[in-house]
Amino acid sequence: MHFPRTLIRLAAAVAAALFLSVLAPAGASADDLSVANINLRTPFDCGQVWNANTRTNHNPQLSVDFQRSSALGQRVRSSAPGTVTTVANLGNQSYGRYIVINHGSGITTLYAHLQTQSVSVGDSVSTGTVIGTVGSTGGSTGPHLHYEQRVNGSAVRVVLNGVAIRYYGNTTITSSTGC
Repeated sequence: MHFPRTLIRLAAAVAAALFLSVLAPAGASADDLSVANINLRTPFDCGQVWNANTRTNHNPQLSVDFQRSSALGQRVRSSAPGTVTTVANLGNQSYGRYIVINHGSGITTLYAHLQTQSVSVGDSVSTGTVIGTVGSTGGSTGPHLHYEQRVNGSAVRVVLNGVAIRYYGNTTITSSTGC
């Protein structure tokens, strides 16, 4: 049986719309789903429990602040394989010490307010590679990791270990990176 291309395109569009409306987390966009498809991992040591905090007045709004007692100095790990594109220090402004990793297909992750940075621009990293430690640099008011997932430069809702982080509030998440 031969189906016209228009019918095939229509069926694909309907299937995508159904996926977005039925199976995807509330508020998910096609960009959110592209991030979910590469299975980004929690950027901490195996078994560590963190509070993933989101709020409407965050900048950018879809970023996540990871907090816990004794956060200062905890290792920060790459969420997925990729290439380090930015290792910067803005001093006491904005992100302070931060790193950006390109995971391909327009997907990047950003890790900010770091105490230390242990990678260089151009380095290839694997899921779980230690890239730095949690700090309180830049515009931070206390030790935590500011984390972003971006698609084509725009922040999207964070999905880690296949779990959509709750917006706006708190999600308790246990890292399975390197387990």
